[in-house]
Amino acid sequence: MTLESHHQATLIETAKLALDRAHRAALALDAGELRRGLELARDSLREGAVPLPETPEPAVPSTDQMSRLITVLDRALADLDAGKLAEMGNLIETARKELEA
Repeated sequence: MTLESHHQATLIETAKLALDRAHRAALALDAGELRRGLELARDSLREGAVPLPETPEPAVPSTDQMSRLITVLDRALADLDAGKLAEMGNLIETARKELEA
């Protein structure tokens, strides 16, 4: 595993943990913690969504998949701003499941 692929895998793991954090905050209706978890997950995916010169590890989502997840998390943040908690919760769960696949 190269340094770049290790760094990318670490960013994906950070995104997974941040989404778990956001999910727990959604269940507790903690908007500040929810926002922070969503932002951490999105920012980790943005940084990790760089194509590597070699084949990434199997557990690392493709760049296209990460781009789709970033869009989902941006929508979840917009839903949070608009007070659409049910829609936002569904988007968080979708992103968590896709990263776990």
